[in-house]
Amino acid sequence: ADGNEMTHLIDCYCGSGLFCLSSAKYFKLCAGIEINEKAIEEATANAELNSVNNCAFVAASAEAIFESKNKVKLSRDDDGVLVDDFPRESTVVIVDPPRKGCSEEFLDQLYKYSPQRVVYMSCDPATQARDAKGIVANGYELVSTQPFDLFPQTRHIECLCVFEKRKNL
Repeated sequence: ADGNEMTHLIDCYCGSGLFCLSSAKYFKLCAGIEINEKAIEEATANAELNSVNNCAFVAASAEAIFESKNKVKLSRDDDGVLVDDFPRESTVVIVDPPRKGCSEEFLDQLYKYSPQRVVYMSCDPATQARDAKGIVANGYELVSTQPFDLFPQTRHIECLCVFEKRKNL
C-alpha cells in the first residue's frame, strides 16, 4: 500500500453482497454490482438486516459499472454519486468473477478507471492468471496472493490476489 487511506469500495460481481457488506466498516461508501436482480434484492436486505448504511447495490452487468450514469444513492434523499467519480487514489475494486474470469470489456474499463487497489478473488486460477497478466501490464504490482482450499481433495481452489497501482506511473 502507498499509505493512502482507502475510502471507497466497488464490489464487482457482488452476488448477495458478501465482500461489500463485510468490508463496509472500513469505507465511507461502498457500491456493489451484480447482474442477478434477485441477488441485489438479497444484498440490499442483508445491508438492512445488518444495519449497514454505507452500501448501495445496482442490478447491472459489471461491464457497465464505470460507464453507468446511475448514481449510487444511500437513501431517497441522497443526490448520489457516479461510481466513475469515486476518488481513484482511495478506491478499492473487488473483483469476484465467474469461472470464465473477467471480460475484456470489463478489464478495459477497470484499466481506464485506474483505482489504487484491485482485489481479485477467483475460483479458477487459470483465468485469474490470464487476467492478472493484463492487470500487471496496465500499471499494477501483485503485492499478495493467498490460495484457499475450500474443497479438499478436489481440483477446485479459490485464490485471492491483491494488486496495487505502481508508484512510478
